[in-house]
Amino acid sequence: MAGLSDRVSLLRISPIRRVTALLDEAQKKSDMISFGGGAPSLPPAKEVLEEMCLRLQRDSLKSSTYTGTKGLPELRQLISEDIKRYGRLDYSAEKEVIVTDGGTEAIFSLFMSLLNKNDEVVILDPTYLGYNEAIGLSGGRVTTLPVNVKNGYQPDLESLKNLITERTKAFILLSPDNPTGRVISKEFVKGLVDLANDHDFWIVSDDTYKHIIYEGEHVWVAGFSGARERTVMLCSFSKEASAPGFRLGYALAPPPIIDAMEKMKQYTSLAPATLSQYGMIKFLSDGVKERYLRDEVIPIYKERMEFMGKCIEKCLPEARTTRPAGAFYYFVDMTSYLSEMHGGDEDFCNRLLYRKNVAVIPGSFFGKGGDGHIRMTFVSAPKERIEMGIKAIGEYVFSHTF
Repeated sequence: MAGLSDRVSLLRISPIRRVTALLDEAQKKSDMISFGGGAPSLPPAKEVLEEMCLRLQRDSLKSSTYTGTKGLPELRQLISEDIKRYGRLDYSAEKEVIVTDGGTEAIFSLFMSLLNKNDEVVILDPTYLGYNEAIGLSGGRVTTLPVNVKNGYQPDLESLKNLITERTKAFILLSPDNPTGRVISKEFVKGLVDLANDHDFWIVSDDTYKHIIYEGEHVWVAGFSGARERTVMLCSFSKEASAPGFRLGYALAPPPIIDAMEKMKQYTSLAPATLSQYGMIKFLSDGVKERYLRDEVIPIYKERMEFMGKCIEKCLPEARTTRPAGAFYYFVDMTSYLSEMHGGDEDFCNRLLYRKNVAVIPGSFFGKGGDGHIRMTFVSAPKERIEMGIKAIGEYVFSHTF
């Protein structure tokens, strides 16, 4: 029997998707508490759902046919206006915006468009685990810049300088970050832009959580002097619109990048989901987005974030973490406990799920710098469930360490 392609060997089954499948099965047990997922726990805005239902009723054919590969012109125009409103950045809806099937396709099509064999891409460690395979499949190589809890997971500019070579093609910056919740400092971004101009590499600004901010403000990389023409912004509706199942993301970049991504998309997914696009047109119209984030998303998530922080402090006093400035997660350094339990973070998470019915994600999934950590999602459960879950983790830890 003929074998598979060599490129398949470059892929590993996504640890997060593996855990998601496990959680789907475990959900049958009503007493399970999950801090494992990365999806919003709120439904989309009611205006969005109503609009999608009406669209199907009024014009079912138009709502279910193909659109252009780059997405509906109306949606791309609204995206352009939205970025101008929040980031004070001017992007041409026609030439500099493309709608993708989620942020994941944006990442993949970008690196397939950008990288040649052995080009190097610098990523932080730990950070989102979805970059590595896309870079590898595109022929590139990953270089990691370590960050840690001691400095609030802020990267060091001098350390970055030492990593740059003549093969450096891009630097990826996710802010707010998954898994650490860190919002990047303006000082680092300014230095990053200077380095990118000096050494001629791209800045990939992953802005998936750009509106999920609890402290400070989002840093718009493309707004810095000298950054606009070498920055690619990757965004998603999954988090801010609570619509991961709609599978819509988008990218903003100089025209040559958008043209290349369009070519890639023609042969991967052809066009974005039509009905989802109409839903996001409504989300970006009539003040729906502003109301939804202001009145529902941020107040609920911030309250849960603060409450989980208090529970961690009370029930896991030896753990080290930072208060998330954005995104959905606490990234908790458990090494002081794990050293007494004689096991790594993945083993700890497996045993915790089995013995206490609480799901968390091993920190090592996000890079070597995550060894000994766990990622806990605070948006997925109400406060009483958060308290029960953290107490259960504390009980498990202390029953094995003393």
